[in-house]
Amino acid sequence: METILTIYHAFLDMNLSVLKDPSILWILYGMLFVILLLENGILPAAFLPGDSLLFLTGVFISEGVFHFGLINVVLIAGAAFGTWLGYLQGLWLGNTKMVQGWLAHLPDKYHERAKTLFHKYGLQALFIGRFIAFVRTLLPIMAGLSGLHSRRFHIFNWISAILWIFLITGLGYLFGLSPLFKAYKEQFMFILMLIPVILIGIGIVASIILVIKRSINKRKKTNNIDNNQS
Repeated sequence: METILTIYHAFLDMNLSVLKDPSILWILYGMLFVILLLENGILPAAFLPGDSLLFLTGVFISEGVFHFGLINVVLIAGAAFGTWLGYLQGLWLGNTKMVQGWLAHLPDKYHERAKTLFHKYGLQALFIGRFIAFVRTLLPIMAGLSGLHSRRFHIFNWISAILWIFLITGLGYLFGLSPLFKAYKEQFMFILMLIPVILIGIGIVASIILVIKRSINKRKKTNNIDNNQS
């Protein structure tokens, strides 16, 4: 708990020297791995801010916090294993009440985007879906539900994960080296660290509202059925 508070205060104070401490650094590697694993593989965690964290990670690389090669291996592994986890859910648990409940709570617009991409491009949709929040979590489950061959899925999964990670972290890295960032470093760092927090807050609130709406609609349907039967 003390270490988590140390990381929290280091982010608030933008104290990069604390974040570079080896004992802290390995925890950050682990946290980023877990966040990407969950965001890519578990629908209830789809609101986690993967893209903004990747961009911030790229900036941290330019500031010497993370090792470029190691952090990218960690991030790629987290994204790829998360997507594989989603695929297994669709393959083995797709018809269970738990997974069907998760799918039901996801807004319809994401279902439509995922279905359109998947039916039009097949597994190639993973390349496009990686860059669309919620869709990148939904597509692997759909691939599992369809019973697609796992070998082909793994190939597309890892290649798309590599492209997604390298592109977003690369953009963050280049931005961290730019004269504009150097001139307004404190302001940009504050904004970049604040964005993931805001997105998590919005995601949690939106998820709660969606669950409440689904519950109300379910009760209305139940009441209508009872009234019709009576």
